Amino acid sequence: MTPYGEYEPDLAATVSPSQLEKACPFLAPELDEDRLAETFLDGREQSSRELGYYNSISAAHVEEAEWRANGSSGGMVSWLAAELLRTGQIDGVIHARPVSPAPPGGPFYTYGISRTVDDVAAAAHSHYHVVEMSGVLEEVLETPGRYLFIGVPCFVKAIRRLQTLDPRLNERIAFTIGLVCGHLKSVNWSLSLGWGAGVPPEELAAIRFREKGEDIPAKSYHFAVRARGSDDFLVHDAASIAGGRFNTGAMMLRACDFCDDVVGETADLTVGDAWLPEYQFDWRGKNMIVIRSAHLEALIQAAFNAGRLSLTPLSARQAADAQSGGFRHRREGLAYRLEGKKARGEWHPVKRPFKVRPPSPLRRLIYTLRQEVSLISREAFVRARSAGNFEVYAGSVRRAMQRLRFAELVSAAPRILSVRIRHVLSKDRRS
Repeated sequence: MTPYGEYEPDLAATVSPSQLEKACPFLAPELDEDRLAETFLDGREQSSRELGYYNSISAAHVEEAEWRANGSSGGMVSWLAAELLRTGQIDGVIHARPVSPAPPGGPFYTYGISRTVDDVAAAAHSHYHVVEMSGVLEEVLETPGRYLFIGVPCFVKAIRRLQTLDPRLNERIAFTIGLVCGHLKSVNWSLSLGWGAGVPPEELAAIRFREKGEDIPAKSYHFAVRARGSDDFLVHDAASIAGGRFNTGAMMLRACDFCDDVVGETADLTVGDAWLPEYQFDWRGKNMIVIRSAHLEALIQAAFNAGRLSLTPLSARQAADAQSGGFRHRREGLAYRLEGKKARGEWHPVKRPFKVRPPSPLRRLIYTLRQEVSLISREAFVRARSAGNFEVYAGSVRRAMQRLRFAELVSAAPRILSVRIRHVLSKDRRS
């Protein structure tokens, strides 16, 4: 863990460069998402340029028990993990879990293995927090069994690559669930939220993301923090904290600017938020699921037929629209960032070719300003911790974000108006 709240690899001398390249999701371009999907997925009935291969797509939420209420959205990830455990199809779930007690300064989440339904439930919610999986994979190698792996797209892609390198992992990781991802945040982002809410970094004991409530719209990101020595969580709107708006890119990992997989194209099943007009104002949450496994599709369909799940079919176009911001940043924005790297003669990963229209001058400005916010926030927080003064960070970030917010509002105004009109019309139709 670096002072920036990011993990960097400890490259053992016993690991060959060729193995490193094949394992790293940003290197060895011949092992891209398309190739890995063709190798591992049996659900390839259809495909789209945004989603990759898929069998079916749905808007979904869990009807039974408290899975939906206790999840950050529709509860589908935790429910499916628990269902596979309950029915004996797996022996453990490899996923991010809260660290308790967290050491001063974090990390607050780490990869671990849940072997009971209660353990799965305890790790519910979204975790916008950097993690690494070397330790948990050592445990998998030492402990035979069948496992479900849950992670963001680049982690699932890394797992797929490792499965091609190690037959034990190929045999033991029976299922994978991908999480729709905007980008990963450093530990320092969690610390900044806590500090902005009045809990200094060394006093922050725990943080939860995506709190729910009837007065909190689904798209409004509220978080909760707990100070050391207290049993109470304090809930705050992330938008009220400097750098707290997720999509502005504060303390984003730099690799995330060179990823093109929004929806975990190599995973057996992907789960994200159904950010569509008819769902995005429902505080209870609604998932979008993209199924690429015949086995998981049959399991989910049986649960739907039994009244345990709610499923509404979606088209590939609707699914792409539900994560349109992510696709703009990872396709149009990626092409612009790669173009800049090439023009400056700088190294960059080799990515899949996508046909995208050149971004407008306004969109180019937005992508440039997001990179500035990411870099400025990263450095400013380290200075703020050294000075013991949150305003060193907050002032720098606010100045960096002013131009970005203005450019984003100008760009998004027509889209926001359209979404609100469609939401009102959908409410009228339902009534």
